[in-house]
Amino acid sequence: METKTMNEFVTVGKNVSRTYVRDKATGAAIYTDDIKLPGMLHARMLRSPYAHARILNIDTSKARSLQGVKCVITSEDMPKIKFGNWRLFPDTQDEYALAVNKVRFIGDEVAAVAAVDRDTAEEALTLIEVEYEELQATFDIDQSMAEGAPILHDLYPDNNSIQRKVKHGDVEQAFAESDYVREDTFNVHAVSAAYMEPCSSVAQCEYDGKIILWTSTQTPYIVQCLLAATLGMRENDVRVIKPHVGGGFGGKMELRKWDICAAFMAKKTGKPVKFTLTREEELATGRRRHPMRIYSKIGFKKDGTLTGKDLKILLDGGAYNAMGPTATFLCGNYGLMLYRYPFYRFHGRHIYTNKPPASAIRGFGAPQSYFSTESQMNMAAEDLGIDPLDLRLKNAVREGDVIPELSKIGSCGFAECLEQVAKSSNFREKRKHPKKGRGVGIGCYSFVSGGVFNWFNTQYPFSAAEVRAFKMELFIF
Repeated sequence: METKTMNEFVTVGKNVSRTYVRDKATGAAIYTDDIKLPGMLHARMLRSPYAHARILNIDTSKARSLQGVKCVITSEDMPKIKFGNWRLFPDTQDEYALAVNKVRFIGDEVAAVAAVDRDTAEEALTLIEVEYEELQATFDIDQSMAEGAPILHDLYPDNNSIQRKVKHGDVEQAFAESDYVREDTFNVHAVSAAYMEPCSSVAQCEYDGKIILWTSTQTPYIVQCLLAATLGMRENDVRVIKPHVGGGFGGKMELRKWDICAAFMAKKTGKPVKFTLTREEELATGRRRHPMRIYSKIGFKKDGTLTGKDLKILLDGGAYNAMGPTATFLCGNYGLMLYRYPFYRFHGRHIYTNKPPASAIRGFGAPQSYFSTESQMNMAAEDLGIDPLDLRLKNAVREGDVIPELSKIGSCGFAECLEQVAKSSNFREKRKHPKKGRGVGIGCYSFVSGGVFNWFNTQYPFSAAEVRAFKMELFIF
């Protein structure tokens, strides 16, 4: 294989112009909510006021009769096709576009209205009468796992939607042969992505029934595939356009319910339909980073060499799986990615609660795992009397190391990075002579690149291309 020098690359190592920056800076950039199409309707969602309740009846007659209202839908009007985590865990899809029979968190989507303007749509929501039977709710993982807890989804009577286990070697034996073992519990809270642009979708139905969807998304292809599936359409009959996105941070990686409703209502009315969420909706009902309870036990030899790690993580997934199964998979992988653990065991469980769904947010399981890992490394360094930098250098993963059930590390500059940062920051000297009122610490983070994941021993198609060749014959008469 020919090796190129840095100067021979066209893009690598070169400054690349970000052509879209000028439009954003000057206000010329077009976001989804800026899109205005002829005859466009404005739509709003009716949300549940209860955390857990059975839907007994929905009366939309008054809303339908309001002047200016063009479409009102509930789950009874739509295909009952579930959506959710795509490809990696298709069996965990558990959401409908609108609630079927039951609501599972305050803000769960129950109905949708499209009208000539937003104010009319808002007024129509107040005219929809929903009869609920309130059910017992559960708001934390301990309640959800307790005997007799309310069941959110019938398929999961223990409210545990997915488990992920990894075992590499005899961890108990590793601890028995350790000179130092510490065990800690960490609790990390939910975090909202807080992107500046609220989620927004505009759908238009073409004369031939095909759908065009403009949506604020980070993953247009995933939205295309899932939207086609939920509407019972071919993928090629759905086109997804991604305008400028005002921040996403992982929170806009999925098909969302307003995408489906916008497309469905556009087909039903023959007019473009727009949904734009409010800031209140985003903060109160939007996706957030998973709260987790992390139990971590690690062992060392006297010289600081790691002997093993036992990691148990409970993820508070909220009312639906969303991308939670993937987070359950990843937080266990990131639990052993920075350092060499000769023996490792992980048990992750994704638990339903009657709160808004948690999903992908910046790092996707990594920040929570690394928080516990790095906290323990610092605490262990202090107890062992070893510099925290040296403890990390001794155990740092290197190129060629194998991460059990995940991948082989093709390239890694972790140790070199640590040494360079220590030199540049004068870390050791600052630790020896700290200034009054100031502390000097160290924390590390890692993330994979290059599509090296091995998902359940099958290569995940991070990118693919389809090439079709057609034979054409020309007949001249």
